[in-house]
Amino acid sequence: MTHISEVKDAIKKAIQMEKDGYSFYKKAAAQTKSEAGKDIFESLAQDEEVHLDVFQKMFEDRIGKQEWDDLVNSNKKYQDMSVFPKDLKAVEGANPDVNDLDALRMAMETEREAIEFYTDLWTAMSDDDIKRIIDTIIDQEKNHYFLLQQEFDHLDSAGSWYELNILRG
Repeated sequence: MTHISEVKDAIKKAIQMEKDGYSFYKKAAAQTKSEAGKDIFESLAQDEEVHLDVFQKMFEDRIGKQEWDDLVNSNKKYQDMSVFPKDLKAVEGANPDVNDLDALRMAMETEREAIEFYTDLWTAMSDDDIKRIIDTIIDQEKNHYFLLQQEFDHLDSAGSWYELNILRG
């Protein structure tokens, strides 16, 4: 069984990851010129909120509702994660308010890094329940990457956004 300190550490990292992801996708949506692109990034931002809900269902009974609420609502940065860029214009070679392909390229890279992050977190956990939830999140991140790759390939070859229905996992 996992020690409560391991659970809390996993929660803090996961919360920070989802908050950073939400912020990144909202910024990408605001800076992307295409309406279809905005919709994709808005949807990905909403998925980050869904991930927080999943974590809440998993962890709240282990640490208590009040502590969960305190962690989620805290403005404290638990860990400086480099997965999601803080300033989109500062990323070398990418400026999503100029080029939709750049926004997609950045989002694909962040999803790839998120998959790696959650895979490392999964490896560090000894609790099978936690691992199952992290597996679900990894699958969703892979789905995000696939969606972004499809959009990128279409936009790169056709020059316009492909109208995909986003299926929520």
